[in-house]
Amino acid sequence: MPNFRYRAVDLSGQMLEGVLQANSSALMAAELERRSLLPIDIEEVRRTGTGLGLSFQSAPSFDDVTAFTEDLAALISASVALDRALQIIHQSTKRHALASMTRSLWEVVSKGHSFAEAITAYPAAFPPTYVKMVEVAEVAGNLDVTLQVIAQDRRRGRELRQRLTSALVYPAFLVLAAVGVLFFVLTVVIPEFDRALIGMGTTANGSSSVVFALSRATAAHSTLISAIGAAALCAILFASRNRTTKSILISLLGHLPGLDTLLMQERAVVFCSTFSMLNKSGVDLPTSLRLIRGLMRDEQSAGLVADVLARVRDGSPLTDALSQVAFLPPYGLQMLRVGETTGDTGKAALRVATYYEMRLDRQIARATAIIGPVVLLTVSALIAWIIVSVITALLSLNELLL
Repeated sequence: MPNFRYRAVDLSGQMLEGVLQANSSALMAAELERRSLLPIDIEEVRRTGTGLGLSFQSAPSFDDVTAFTEDLAALISASVALDRALQIIHQSTKRHALASMTRSLWEVVSKGHSFAEAITAYPAAFPPTYVKMVEVAEVAGNLDVTLQVIAQDRRRGRELRQRLTSALVYPAFLVLAAVGVLFFVLTVVIPEFDRALIGMGTTANGSSSVVFALSRATAAHSTLISAIGAAALCAILFASRNRTTKSILISLLGHLPGLDTLLMQERAVVFCSTFSMLNKSGVDLPTSLRLIRGLMRDEQSAGLVADVLARVRDGSPLTDALSQVAFLPPYGLQMLRVGETTGDTGKAALRVATYYEMRLDRQIARATAIIGPVVLLTVSALIAWIIVSVITALLSLNELLL
């Protein structure tokens, strides 16, 4: 979706500038009018540094936004006015994307608009949970505390995702390396022995014949196999970046024994940590569930949260609604139920998130320690079988020559 830079006049007559996403300039104008703004100028944001005439706007990275949140919280805690704090951050920022964003935020806030209204122009950098918490915090007058909570949760979530990614990358690298070694052996090494045996007028028997037949088939279709491998690798990389494909992949992995438990625990961490953060900021329960639904990485989990939201709106307590859809592990659900009974649901949710995050860490470390040696032993056994089969064929050749 393209970005449009706009200038508009609000009801008080002040000139506002900012950037919003829209499918067209006409829809952009309609959105401004819906916000009670009179459009003066609308221009699509373009960058032509690639020489291809592509239209896009660079957005600050996840870590840049987290650092910006921490800096802003520190300045506001030091009794610096919001617009002045944004000006200070803008003047000290070296990254182009972040500097452009902070300048826009500073200009909008300095003209009398709230910080929540300003950050809605950057949905890629500020998700709905961020915007809603800021909106509530500005009303409650605790923006600095809320920004600190947001920054801590963002860092915590990033560290959890990095640990999960690292746990998957190591065995995936071992498998990829093993496949590469086997492909090289079957297409380069084994054919040399095969030609030697054919030159001697002999044929392999038993397991040796299987190895040489597999080598011939692999060498004959090496180009096709390489193309399929490259396509599969590209598909995996695409799936890791595309939300819809990632959702389907996660749903499929959820049916594998062992992984279903890990995914449920990871879902519990995301749900409970986000709910605790929103509850602490004063966001009401239905709004919290609606925002959490948008954070779920697969459609099945999002559908379960939507079901919980519907039950809560019908009058069911949160833990009763969660138990009816089997969204959380039983132990976590009981912890949350105790907190709901004592009127301390937010802190109970944080305890659940911390508990399952620790369990995830232990299980990830255990799985990584097991998967690596298993892959190495499997590949070693396969290569050993190939070597023994070839040596057996060569020894039989020597016996015939004697």
